[in-house]
Amino acid sequence: MSKTIVSILSDHLLPNFLFIKEMEGQYSDLLFVSTPQMEMQEKAMHLEVALGRKEGSVRRIVVANDNYKEILDALRAEQFSGSVEYVVNITGGTKTMSLAVHEYFCQFNASFVYVPIGKNSYYDFSTDQTYSLDYRVSLNEYFTLYGLAYDYDNDLICDAQRPFNLFNEQKMSNFYLTEELRYAQKAPRPELRRYLGGEWFEEYVYLRIKRDFKLRDEDIAKSVKICRLSSTSNDNELDVVFVKDNALYVIECKVSMTGYGKEPKSVVDEYLYKLAAISKDFGLRVNSYIFTLHQMWRFAKATQENMNKRMRILGIRDIIDGPKLTQPLKL
Repeated sequence: MSKTIVSILSDHLLPNFLFIKEMEGQYSDLLFVSTPQMEMQEKAMHLEVALGRKEGSVRRIVVANDNYKEILDALRAEQFSGSVEYVVNITGGTKTMSLAVHEYFCQFNASFVYVPIGKNSYYDFSTDQTYSLDYRVSLNEYFTLYGLAYDYDNDLICDAQRPFNLFNEQKMSNFYLTEELRYAQKAPRPELRRYLGGEWFEEYVYLRIKRDFKLRDEDIAKSVKICRLSSTSNDNELDVVFVKDNALYVIECKVSMTGYGKEPKSVVDEYLYKLAAISKDFGLRVNSYIFTLHQMWRFAKATQENMNKRMRILGIRDIIDGPKLTQPLKL
């Protein structure tokens, strides 16, 4: 008996994608249940591209997102085969869609699964068992699912050891920046001025994360420029971004929190709001961090408490400063 995986589409396609990849080799066909809004946003196309399939190659049914009877009528009109086994992923869509799809497919040889966000597992209602998801999404697959394309530059300006040496020098000076960094603009060459002015720290964070978390090349990128698949202009620029255990991490790298004519506290606030604004387009569970060598411990206790409160509100996980970087990374 052939097997078809039924996926209800919504803004967040990662649960659909992960389950389909986990079942690779165990199904013969796919079916997408979509809505007019999802079609306008080309969600089915994004999922097809992420799966490595030709655009428009997967059969889809477009239903209302909030009218139970209309959804059932649309499904009945399709006249599905009774000789097919259906595995229905009810994770996506509205509650009304999930209920209607469940009721309709109950008449067939069907099983139903749910993929909770951030768990790397799925629950099978037929067996009352939870199973692990072993597949790990790549950075390109993750962005494709959200309709995003990206360009990046993972090349290093100097050798790979140089950023670590510079970090150790700042550590030895208790993160008071050494003269080489404070007077970076006096370096003899433009590329060296850019490097000492901050690019070395971006490289350090990139290399450190890749090493500590044993990431694949396709899991991490630096100097990232993001744009919509339908656009040629850059919407956002990210310092370091990576995926780990099917979750996205976005890192803003700042050697210092000082700015011309600005108090460090206001500079921190600017970076927090910028990072929050960037992260909102990348899914439900984005892990956003600021990495810095600024002496965050020198802020008054009340200021630190206010920063922590603001981070919780904005969904920023933490500010990783120099002392934290001397310890094993825990993100």
